[in-house]
Amino acid sequence: MNFFKYTGISIILLFCLQISNLAASNSQQAKWLHVKIGLIGAASDDILNAALDRAIEQELDGLLIELDTPGGALDHTRKMVQNIMSAPLPVVVWVGPSGAHAGSAGAFITLAAHVASMASGTNIGAAHPIQASGQDVEEGEAQRKMMNDTIAFIESIAETRGRNIEMARSFVATSTSITASEALKHNIIDFIEPNIDSLMKSIHTREITLQNGLKRTISSSPVTFIEFETSLRQKALEILSNPNLFYLLFMAGLVGIGYELTHPGAMFPGIVGGICIILAFIAMAILPVSIGAAALILLGVALLVAEAFVTSFGILGISGFISFVLGSIFLVDPNNEQGLRISLWTIAPGSVIVGLAFLALGILIVRSTNEPIHSGGEAMIGKTGKALQDFTDNSGQIRVAGAIWSAKIAETTHVQSSDLVTVQSGDLVTVQSIDGLTLTITKNT
Repeated sequence: MNFFKYTGISIILLFCLQISNLAASNSQQAKWLHVKIGLIGAASDDILNAALDRAIEQELDGLLIELDTPGGALDHTRKMVQNIMSAPLPVVVWVGPSGAHAGSAGAFITLAAHVASMASGTNIGAAHPIQASGQDVEEGEAQRKMMNDTIAFIESIAETRGRNIEMARSFVATSTSITASEALKHNIIDFIEPNIDSLMKSIHTREITLQNGLKRTISSSPVTFIEFETSLRQKALEILSNPNLFYLLFMAGLVGIGYELTHPGAMFPGIVGGICIILAFIAMAILPVSIGAAALILLGVALLVAEAFVTSFGILGISGFISFVLGSIFLVDPNNEQGLRISLWTIAPGSVIVGLAFLALGILIVRSTNEPIHSGGEAMIGKTGKALQDFTDNSGQIRVAGAIWSAKIAETTHVQSSDLVTVQSGDLVTVQSIDGLTLTITKNT
């Protein structure tokens, strides 16, 4: 009996021990926020801010950034680097999966991380500063200032994180781009890992230094990833970062507003066009849009409309269409640092549709100006009315178009005898002209 008694107690104790170990294991499970960053711009800046705020608010163990970017705007890059370097928790950047790259602005983001890693088959670098149009900054004082400032920026990041300053400098100075293995060899990154799970195992218990100088040991194994979901606003910013959508919004806005201006009171085209233009203006703040190209598009629209008013034998129309197409091609420079471009498959049908739309609007304008007046007093001319009384002294009242008017007989119909009634009640008359509220008429024969 004692044997079974003690055996039962032992089983119960072992079971309780397993439960306690499992609970301890779960309590020690590290929780990291996982966020993906692409094109560096207003959307990615906002996403990183929100991700850091959430990780801090929920007291998570760290933030993992999965990076794959061609680059982006330098001003947004500075803000993102500042947020990463001042983060009160570990920020890890992994450039992946294979085939991804940390180009241009992505190099700054990677260098700024507490721990930087890349997947094999990725590359980093080519951070030479260029204009938003994609062209090199013209040589001169402005070019030297921008170059020196950008070099100092990337060197300060590398120095703070203990990375290779000379190699980091070459990313900007000579647009150097290197592979993942070269980045590891030259102390640009800390690990080469095929996926984020293996990366988390590699960095477990690694010690890092936060901005305030405090040392912190990374807890990442075992790890639970919490996926960061972008908000509606962030999704909208990402969508507006698409140059093809920006172009379509810009075109739709021009057509809608153009229709409203030529057909006042239609309302719906004007409202839709106004919304599209406002969204296009928001996108212009995100994309490297050429103001000169936008002006060229507006000139093209003006020439297309002018073709309907001026007999130019097609010269204005053809010139307007060419101007419109050229403006569309150069609206977003294909060589910009973000690698953004408007597809020719968007430009071709878009240009044809908008060109035809504005030609149609011009034709409608001409037709409306040539049509006879259908409202107001002038619309009475040529209408037939009926005398309501015998005219005396060549004047009386008639009913025409459902209204009663004062009328006088045209001088050509005057008779010699002033007391002779020339128009009698019930006679049909025709309106010849109008003077104020008095119609000049002739008697129908």
